[in-house]
Amino acid sequence: MIRYHNTNTGDVVEREHEDARLEMLPNWERLDSDETPEAPSPDSVLQRPQASPGVALTSTEGPRAAVEEEYKEQQEDAGDPPDRSASKDTWVEYALKRAVSDEERTEIPSLTKSVLVAKYGENPAT
Repeated sequence: MIRYHNTNTGDVVEREHEDARLEMLPNWERLDSDETPEAPSPDSVLQRPQASPGVALTSTEGPRAAVEEEYKEQQEDAGDPPDRSASKDTWVEYALKRAVSDEERTEIPSLTKSVLVAKYGENPAT
């Protein structure tokens, strides 16, 4: 039997024949018959700080942080959404206050009123 050890996870597998795939992968090593594998060594991905899905890790320093703080304050000042019967211009103004990126701000004037109401209406994303 040929034994292979995964240096990332610590897994050890046995194969009757040489496995070409495991031979070529850098995180798999062939073990001698009496060799005991070392403990797994986590790669840099596992050592990175983790965030919830959809949550970007942002720096609290620098020019980008200042812009994000300004956008956050602007969103808080936006208040409640206008009535569904309000004009499209009113909805555009409100949506611009709620926007979180320059790309979103560029897109808002081209959206229809019904899309603005659906996207920024009752329960706007925060």
